[in-house]
Amino acid sequence: MEKLKRILNIVKKQNEWRRKSCINLVASENVMSPLAEKVYISDFEGRYNEHNGVPHYHGTKYAMEIEEEVKEIFSKRFKTSKVELRPLSGGMANLIVMKALTKYGDVIFSPGLPNGAHVSSTRYGAAGILGLKDVPMYYEEETLTLDVDKTVELFDRVKPKLIILGRSVILFPELVKELRENVGDTPIMYDAAHVLGLIWGGKFQEPLNEGADIMTASTHKTFPGPQGGVIVARDDLDEKLWSRIETVTFPGLIYNHHIHRFPSLGITALEMNEFGNEYAEQIIKNAKTLARALYNLGFKVLGKSKGFTESHQVLVDVREFGGGKVVGDLLEENNIIITKIALPWDSPKDATGNPSGIRIGVQEMTRFGMKEKEMKRIAEFFYEILIEKKNVKEEVIEFRMQFQKVHYCFEADEYESYLA
Repeated sequence: MEKLKRILNIVKKQNEWRRKSCINLVASENVMSPLAEKVYISDFEGRYNEHNGVPHYHGTKYAMEIEEEVKEIFSKRFKTSKVELRPLSGGMANLIVMKALTKYGDVIFSPGLPNGAHVSSTRYGAAGILGLKDVPMYYEEETLTLDVDKTVELFDRVKPKLIILGRSVILFPELVKELRENVGDTPIMYDAAHVLGLIWGGKFQEPLNEGADIMTASTHKTFPGPQGGVIVARDDLDEKLWSRIETVTFPGLIYNHHIHRFPSLGITALEMNEFGNEYAEQIIKNAKTLARALYNLGFKVLGKSKGFTESHQVLVDVREFGGGKVVGDLLEENNIIITKIALPWDSPKDATGNPSGIRIGVQEMTRFGMKEKEMKRIAEFFYEILIEKKNVKEEVIEFRMQFQKVHYCFEADEYESYLA
């Protein structure tokens, strides 16, 4: 019973610390709405629904129904029938697409880790496991914006089999249209893991309308749903190619796609239909405000020439404070959680050590109702901790306790009325 007690206490401490007492600025995290959380645990938990359109298990009539309902919401939003909701993460979605579109030994274009690529598109992750040779594209150092001219020159020399745009560190929309105009029919995959919610809300870009063939994403970052992944392709994508993506998904790689997350995923998608535009707009306002406030306080914020950011992210060069890991540790001691991150001048090895930068994401605190005024106060906390060398943990907790309600969502206490 002692182990049981310890486990339950760990959960309690996690809930009290990260959910209620921390300013969470991790760009890859979010919280579901109370209603989405309410249906996250159901009898779907632990059930199977292996299928290629026809279920292999008995007892799956409602599992098939919920999957089709959610797929319909995604299909309507992106105006395509080609939606695959079974990947368990954005990284898994990337793996599936790369496997379907390439063969061992092929060359692919990746943004590269120092330019913000997700590790799955590099030799250190899924691309390497598949035997692909990743070649980094060219990005402008201060804004991390694609250098189209240099990349096209590289394309003409290398002739990659797949181009991957979209990144884990992304301040501004990718130049999808400009690149598509110069690379013929070479497939372009857009990794929208971080910006799916901004795209859904109509406040970032529409990759599939700008020249991307396929969009992969996570469903738990700016899109505030349960952890999982999604693949969406243009409706006119070659049917054989889409069939390969589906076959790699199942029976290739995924045999249990955790169907208990589908009700929460569907509710989140409907909430984003209803509130996503307002939510995405406030996220970007908050990110811009925080970036400007940090810059005015003397921090080296990237992207100044373009207004610092057009996404949920803010990047800061913190070498003068000891590097990203050192700064991350100091902030965590004060209940502010960020992510250390490699910047363009770092080596890939630096990404897992003590890189030059930190990445700040405002989507979760926006979800808890914070706006521009609160972003300015958060910038002041950074100043007090890193420049004035103060411990402000108690002030952070007091500040955070004022923002406990999740916004931009349906009301969970109306659950029964929704069923009526």
